[in-house]
Amino acid sequence: MAGEEGIFRALNAGSHPALDVLALLLDFTALLYVLLLYAVVLWFRGRRTLAFDLAVALLAVLVLTEALKFAIGRPRPADVYRDVKLLALPFLPDRFDPAFPSGHTSRAFVFALLVGLHERRWLPWLLPYAALVGWARIYEGAHYPTDILGGAALGIAMGLLFWKFDTWPPYVAFRTRLVGRWLSPGPGALSGSRSSPPPTPR
Repeated sequence: MAGEEGIFRALNAGSHPALDVLALLLDFTALLYVLLLYAVVLWFRGRRTLAFDLAVALLAVLVLTEALKFAIGRPRPADVYRDVKLLALPFLPDRFDPAFPSGHTSRAFVFALLVGLHERRWLPWLLPYAALVGWARIYEGAHYPTDILGGAALGIAMGLLFWKFDTWPPYVAFRTRLVGRWLSPGPGALSGSRSSPPPTPR
């Protein structure tokens, strides 16, 4: 697609030390285990329901993204275009799987939506962050623009889904059965859930 190649080359063209550092930093922040660390922070700050939902959402979007990648089998830009500028974290090669959709972008958007919908003051900052992760992946030569759009759509959909799950009785019951005894962090702390707490056993 000539139009997509033009956009890709405009965002992948050239190199600037400051942009290189920014792109690599954004890349790193959207790694699965880095985002899971944020769920750990939420847990120990008393937002345990949100921490659990975020961890489950991140793992779910990872599985779905990888399933789509291998079902679609789209090659990476460097396998199709000539003279692609490649930039990657030296200790984390991540381009052995197909391109569509972007896993970094799907994770960044599910994180931004789920956390941002619970903490509305952060939403105007988290959504641009997720979009910048998508830009970084094109700048690094790892993805086409449509990979980013696909990852964003998947992440947004999963973020909204888990936002709705927070008050969906079957999911609330599943969460309570799995980790219910640990969801109450103590008097005065917030669990991060909009659902009603389970009844106290008599």
